[in-house]
Amino acid sequence: MMATTVDVVNANNEKVDSLELPEAVFGAPLKSHVLHDVVRMQLANRRQGTADTKGRSDVSGGGKKPWKQKGTGRARAGTTRSPLWRHGGTTFGPHPREYGFRVPKAVRRQALCGALSAKAQAGAIRLLESLSLEKPSTKAMRSLLQGVGVRGKALVVLPGRDEVVEKSVRNLPQVRVLTVQGLNVYDILRADILIMTPEGVHTLREVLAA
Repeated sequence: MMATTVDVVNANNEKVDSLELPEAVFGAPLKSHVLHDVVRMQLANRRQGTADTKGRSDVSGGGKKPWKQKGTGRARAGTTRSPLWRHGGTTFGPHPREYGFRVPKAVRRQALCGALSAKAQAGAIRLLESLSLEKPSTKAMRSLLQGVGVRGKALVVLPGRDEVVEKSVRNLPQVRVLTVQGLNVYDILRADILIMTPEGVHTLREVLAA
C-alpha cells in the first residue's frame, strides 16, 4: 500500500506543511471480521450486567399452602409465589453477570490500525497545526472546527490530556475527544472524520510500536 500524505493546516484552513502518515499504523489491511470481534468486545465490556429478578424462593410470602391438596376441584398448588401466580417469582429471569471478554492484544492492535487505515484511505483524517486554546470556549472550538471544514461526527485525538480542549467540546454533541492512549476501534468507526495534530500522529506511532 502506498504511503498517505496529509496536509497540515492552520486555524484558517491554510496549508502550512504536509505529513506522511506512518505506514505501520495507517497502511494496515482492513479485515472486517477483526473489527467486528474488537467492537463486540468493547460493547460487551461496557455492559453493566446488573439486571436481577427474584425466583420463587426469593419472593416474600407463600409459606402456606393456598388450599388442601384434594377435594376442592381446583388444580394443586403448594405456594402463592409460584411463577404461574400473580406476584410470584420469575422463571429463568436475568441475574447479575459479567458480559465482558477479551481478545488478544495483537488482534486489538491489528483492528485499531485497520480502522485508522480505513479513515486514511477515505481521506477522513484532518491534521491541524495546533489544537490549543487559551481558555475553555465552546464557541471558539466550534468556530475552529467549522473553519477547517469539519462536518458531521468528529473525533478529536489528542497526544495527552488537555482539560481546556475537553471542556470546549462538552457542549458539542457530535464532537468527541480522546487521547492517543484511549483511542479505540468503536469510536474511530463511528466518527466521520478524525482530527489530529502532527504531534498526535507521532505519539500514536510510538504507542502502537510499543
